[in-house]
Amino acid sequence: MSEPFAARLAARTARVGSVLCLGLDPDPAGLPPGFSPDVAGVERFAALVLDAGLPWVAAVKANLAFFEAFGSAGLAALERLRARIPADVPFVADAKRGDIGSTAARHAAALYDGLGADAVTASPYLGSTAIAPLLEREDRFVYLLCRTSNEGAGDIQDLVVGADLAAGWPAEAVHRRVARLAEGWSAHYGTIGLVVGATAPRELAAIRETAPGLPFLVPGLGAQGGDEAAVLASGGVRDGPWAERPGHGLLVSVSRGIAGAARATADPEAAVSEAAAGWSARLAVLR
Repeated sequence: MSEPFAARLAARTARVGSVLCLGLDPDPAGLPPGFSPDVAGVERFAALVLDAGLPWVAAVKANLAFFEAFGSAGLAALERLRARIPADVPFVADAKRGDIGSTAARHAAALYDGLGADAVTASPYLGSTAIAPLLEREDRFVYLLCRTSNEGAGDIQDLVVGADLAAGWPAEAVHRRVARLAEGWSAHYGTIGLVVGATAPRELAAIRETAPGLPFLVPGLGAQGGDEAAVLASGGVRDGPWAERPGHGLLVSVSRGIAGAARATADPEAAVSEAAAGWSARLAVLR
């Protein structure tokens, strides 16, 4: 896998005409009737969602916790699901890693080499040297947590940090400082984007102003009720190489909004396909 992630994502986005990212987070407590709440049922349902949604999506994002919870059997299921994803569809491992350099190097080996992830999510909390092993792979990509979509995200991410007079940076919210730092790291590595939730539209717009050249992975539409219009207005890259590519570096993840269509229907595969097609059309963003 030597082609840069940016090129592979842009090619797939152009092929499907959408920035939709299919999220896989199969909760055993929320599976439709007919699917057992164990690892076998989780894998079977995730495979159904994956196969039905693939024709409509620019990428697939799997939340690793929903598979890790089952131990080695869950990881084996995740590996089999990964093998179902065609080579031209970028795969994002939603792992939220971030640790000291030696540990991060093993994260890179596990996620990139072991699982075959094209991109991962990671925390910037330990700083640039901690995530460097994830960033150094020129053919892979890292989405740093910036302003997440969950309730309570603002407890820390919206705190105001002091001005950095030496750098010429104003006092600002933590999420904007993360975006500012990430812009600088990107100038060196070129393999950094940001996770910015659709549930925080004002913050999303502010982060785009701070980091006009960084791609966004945006969760929070669908079941979380995020602001679709704000995402389409501010999610795309405005400056730099990503701005010239189909989709402008934007990926919008929808999980329950697609998988949930399988409930209370005699044909869950058709229902999921229809839901994925609908979201794909709503997120039809190209050059």
